[in-house]
Amino acid sequence: MKKQFLTWLGFIVLVASSWQALAESPKSKIETLHHFLENLHTFKANFIQTQPDEQLFQENKSTGYVVLSRPGKLIWVYKKPDRQEIISDSLNLWVFEPDIDQVTVRPLTSVQSDFPLRWLLYNDNIESNFNVLPESIKDGISWYNLTPKDSTFFQSLEVAIKGDKLVQIWMYQSMDNITKVKFTDIQQNVNIASNQFDFSPPEGVDVIGQQVNNLK
Repeated sequence: MKKQFLTWLGFIVLVASSWQALAESPKSKIETLHHFLENLHTFKANFIQTQPDEQLFQENKSTGYVVLSRPGKLIWVYKKPDRQEIISDSLNLWVFEPDIDQVTVRPLTSVQSDFPLRWLLYNDNIESNFNVLPESIKDGISWYNLTPKDSTFFQSLEVAIKGDKLVQIWMYQSMDNITKVKFTDIQQNVNIASNQFDFSPPEGVDVIGQQVNNLK
């Protein structure tokens, strides 16, 4: 089944399970998330993604890597089982599917409101777009629930931070449809060349859509 380029991230509801979680106030825990976002400039990691298949009888597993530079630049590559490259150059969102020789491009502004990584990709105040609730601290990992204020294709996100690192994001589309991403080999705030996010469709591929070259 071909992956949909916006169904990468997910959601889980966790119950507070430590005295530390009970002792911290919701305000102080949300400030920890604010501090993480205020100090994040770049992010690199490998990932393992799992999500239910269409019949919800088993999980599909994908692996790949992500490179992010705030604001607005992203590379998200699925390596297995099928190669797929998703690139945001801050103006356009490109999706390259090598196995069918096809590239799809759309202005980033046209998908931004439905973009599950919007809260991470931009420097906007997270609470302008999401209702944010701290949920628990478990095994040294702080979990936060992000519920979109506007209607989107996903219901909620769960974000997990350990120390100063983002370690998991889960996207909840329904009680039975949860896409889970776990990051490994995490590097934050390292130098990343801006030209890494430049994308030109390979010769001979079909291009669907029209790129924009500047913001009007």
